[in-house]
Amino acid sequence: MIKNYNLNTLKDDLSAGLSVASVALPQSMAYALIAGVNPIYGLYTSIVAMITATFVGVSNYMIAGPTNMMALAIASNLTSLEEISYLEGVLLLTFMVGIIQVLLGLLKLGDLVTYVSHPVITGLTFGVALIIGIGQLDNLLGLKVENGVNIFSKLYNIIINLKATNPYSLLIGLLTIIIIIVIKKSSLNLPSYLTGVIISICLVYIFNLRESVAVVDNFTTSLPKFRPIKLNFNLMQELFSSALSIALLGFIQVISIAKSFEKKTEQKAKLNQEFIGQGLINICCSLFSGFAIAGSFTKSFINYTAGAKTRISQLITAISFILVILLFNPVVRYIPISGLAALVIVVACSMIESKEILQSFKTTNADAVMFSVTFITTILAPRLDYAVYVGVIVSIIIVLKNTSDVHYSHLSYEQQGENDFSDQEPLANIKEDDYILINLAGNLQFNSAENLKDKLNQSFTENKAFVIRTRYLDHIDITSIQELEKFIDKVYKHGGKVLFCGVDEELLKALQQAGTLDKVNKENIFLANQQIFSSTKQAIQKVANNE
Repeated sequence: MIKNYNLNTLKDDLSAGLSVASVALPQSMAYALIAGVNPIYGLYTSIVAMITATFVGVSNYMIAGPTNMMALAIASNLTSLEEISYLEGVLLLTFMVGIIQVLLGLLKLGDLVTYVSHPVITGLTFGVALIIGIGQLDNLLGLKVENGVNIFSKLYNIIINLKATNPYSLLIGLLTIIIIIVIKKSSLNLPSYLTGVIISICLVYIFNLRESVAVVDNFTTSLPKFRPIKLNFNLMQELFSSALSIALLGFIQVISIAKSFEKKTEQKAKLNQEFIGQGLINICCSLFSGFAIAGSFTKSFINYTAGAKTRISQLITAISFILVILLFNPVVRYIPISGLAALVIVVACSMIESKEILQSFKTTNADAVMFSVTFITTILAPRLDYAVYVGVIVSIIIVLKNTSDVHYSHLSYEQQGENDFSDQEPLANIKEDDYILINLAGNLQFNSAENLKDKLNQSFTENKAFVIRTRYLDHIDITSIQELEKFIDKVYKHGGKVLFCGVDEELLKALQQAGTLDKVNKENIFLANQQIFSSTKQAIQKVANNE
């Protein structure tokens, strides 16, 4: 990152870093509200996360920091804390999230999160958006009400207390929302969130409303300081499930960002490295008064479009935050809570992707089920980790169900030209040929092994050569390889032989490690090359020559 760094790169990173700061500064304080801690801890979290990510991050564009979903996950999992202070619980939970992420990354388990389907993420996001938006209505209205077990009880508590609405808080909040929306829809080249918060500050200051509305309080001029984690093993045991779900939730956000930038840039997503990096960042945050973080899509996209070249851009954003804490402390004390609540509500509304929601119902019944179950669990369950686990379980069940069927077909070869092969031939049509050509494709996992065994047995004929084509076989596990070996033993026992064609280097290595090559001999393995069906023709030719 530093080796080829020059002045032009610094200019690009400086511009991107300041652009991100204009959005991240008010958002960080607003997300601290969602997490249930003082806004200063939102800035602490961003500073520590961005500085750490500069050194341990993988992507040049992904911005690590507080996010609305992670903040809500923290708050929903710590509502019953009694033994210790709430902040100590937040720091301990964040520390556990970091440790879990590092361990999962080291164990190469980051790829497992890719099995979480898009409808699950859409349902979770939609549910979280509603919880966050409704959860900030009391701050917008200047009310003090109990949260309740879900959004419906929270909404009920707000409605019965509407008479106590603070008109100043409501007016400031609504004006902030209007300002943000107008700037976003106009051609004005202004940071909408920062402008909205600045105007709300001006209103509080000019009209002397600091005593009339709730404002950011206890905002110190100190920077994040090292704060050792107080290990409470009984509490850690209680929080383990929550920490695991938040670790997965954070990585789901990271994956969506990493995959998105993989399409836009030449930087390949390294999921397990990202998992380890996120874990290290969370550990550092927990030691410096920060709460759990993840990659932020909004801030990462701003960073990319603003021209960032390296991770130095988020270091510049962190330095900007430090300057705000040291130099603008008197101003921050005039930030109205209703203004931050308005910002959160706008962000929550922007999370709702109506097209994605409709798409979940237009594609397949499985997508509709995954979306609906996850969404309903999200808004009804008392804790967000329940929804994460339900979504993951539903995804895995449907994935396993859909992948239990093997992409298995028989091919015939007419030797008439370029398109000599015809697919999906009935077995009866080719049983009399000198060989049976089997085409395998897709993923062969443990759950499809039984189906593979049945299809191979249906294809079996005594004294026959079998050519197994694997050009479009993406992955095969040891369970499926064992079924192939049983079939190979059966074929050779009854006077036949087996040849593999279209074999790539990865499959060759897997067959070699499993000992399968010892059963079929290496000369009966034909590697895939650029010309489609060429290795298949070579295998067929060998059968024809009785080699």
